[in-house]
Amino acid sequence: MITHSHSGTEAVLFLRMRPSWGEVDEIRHFVEGFCAAACPEAAREEQLALATHELVQNAIANAVSADIELRLELDRRSGKVHVSVSNDAHAEQIAVLRRRLDQARAHEDPLQGYLAAMKEEPHSRGGIGLARIRFEAALELDLEVMGERITMHATGPLAAPDLEAQVA
Repeated sequence: MITHSHSGTEAVLFLRMRPSWGEVDEIRHFVEGFCAAACPEAAREEQLALATHELVQNAIANAVSADIELRLELDRRSGKVHVSVSNDAHAEQIAVLRRRLDQARAHEDPLQGYLAAMKEEPHSRGGIGLARIRFEAALELDLEVMGERITMHATGPLAAPDLEAQVA
């Protein structure tokens, strides 16, 4: 379901899917197009597509069922964006996600967290996606757990941050 307010205050994308690894890039392109059309002045479509891509990959890797839900909210009034991806996971998978989230948030500076994640696990499968979201997409992360249903939230400014200024 896609809703878009013509008053310019909010755009919401909601997808319930059974994605496979082969569809992750298509989801990324779809989200990028949606963001470009719904809120072009934010110039945020590439970063939000990246965040969605990483969160969907995480969900596929950690899901115990194929049911994944994606929700993307662009709110001009508050100047915020919120991406969330939900899936079912076992306790062991939830523990790994919590550890990775704690590692990603351990650094106040998102760039330092990203560099640390790349250094710690350069050849491992997974492990840097959450840190990448914090730095490249400039979104803060949170994990919500309700039994075996988990939702990874990524929230931040609607306007694109100046990444070059952060690196300088």
